[in-house]
Amino acid sequence: MLDEDAIARLSSALAARAGGYLRNAVRGSGRTCSRCAIPVYHYEHCLTCQRTTRRADLADQVAMLTYAVAGERSGDLLKGYKEPEPDAGHLATVRELVQLALHLHANCAGLLAGSPLSHWAAVPSLPRKPGEHALREIVAGSAPGAEVRLIAAEKARRPRTIGAGHFEAHSAVPADGHVLLLDDTWTTGGHAESAALALKKAGARRVSLLVVARWIKPDFGDNGWFLDKLRHGTYDPAVCPWTCGTCPG
Repeated sequence: MLDEDAIARLSSALAARAGGYLRNAVRGSGRTCSRCAIPVYHYEHCLTCQRTTRRADLADQVAMLTYAVAGERSGDLLKGYKEPEPDAGHLATVRELVQLALHLHANCAGLLAGSPLSHWAAVPSLPRKPGEHALREIVAGSAPGAEVRLIAAEKARRPRTIGAGHFEAHSAVPADGHVLLLDDTWTTGGHAESAALALKKAGARRVSLLVVARWIKPDFGDNGWFLDKLRHGTYDPAVCPWTCGTCPG
């Protein structure tokens, strides 16, 4: 675990590197979808999440750290950090985001669920790509519990939809297992929810999904107005991504 000095150094580095363009995700309160944090006024869920929230085989709770805005620096960040030859600044920023979130808020998922985290998993690229996914390399050594390795299908006919055959867990999960599942970007949620489905199939009782960024297009619907409201703030790693406020407990 990081000590207070290390957390302070990471927070300062993140603020210096990305404080001008990253913002904390906003969920609920009639402003955004309470699952995926996209603007949906006066409704609890967006249309996509309405179709999945009642399924017991998907993620039990979802948290987003920030937004990746298409055509802006935050969007470039989430694309650029995992390139074959990634930009060093992009990679460092995502590493700081993830490590701070894990050390400050991973246990919050267990407190909210009433069940401590026992395992972790990272969503790989779909369809399968050679080599390690950049997110898994960042998470390894920082996430709590034992890893459940996910294997992506070699081919995926509709990869952005939820599919039972998109991922497979390399090993079984104990019946009382609570898995922290990590993904870098949520666009439709299909990748992450398919991974959660695979973990439930492997035996996990609960899956808590932590996503680095919710992908958002500023020229769609009320997104531009919503993003303009966020530009007055800056990303605060102390804000709990599970509650969008103070930590539980």
